[in-house]
Amino acid sequence: MVGKIVLYGSDFCPMVPPVRNLLDRAQADYDYISISRNRPARERVMEINDGNASVPTLVFPDSSTLTEPTLAELTSKLEAMGHAVQRETFGQAVLLTFQSPRVLNFGAIFLALGVTFETPSLTFAGSVLLATAVLGRLALLRRRR
Repeated sequence: MVGKIVLYGSDFCPMVPPVRNLLDRAQADYDYISISRNRPARERVMEINDGNASVPTLVFPDSSTLTEPTLAELTSKLEAMGHAVQRETFGQAVLLTFQSPRVLNFGAIFLALGVTFETPSLTFAGSVLLATAVLGRLALLRRRR
């Protein structure tokens, strides 16, 4: 099938990194658009989803859509389009963990508690989690899409 898939997501949606990872493993051509920073994109997602800003929302070249699909649903759709979805490697699984918004949140909480209560172990744990989250986010930005 010719044409790109459009993936609408949000910077803090925990399902966006796994969906991007699946699209990458299928070598599907896609554009990622964050509705957090793009008002017209947010309006388009709301139009697709009856007024809800539900993400991830995918628009396929044939104009069909999937909103908040399970990874199995998305895999089926990609395979129906002729894509072969490769198995996830250990490195990809680790990177997905780093990209989780939860890692960023826990890092900020641990760092704040460590500084507030002068607890070096919490400060260190928070710093490590924040650095991990930053590395995960940088990996998302460096992807080919």
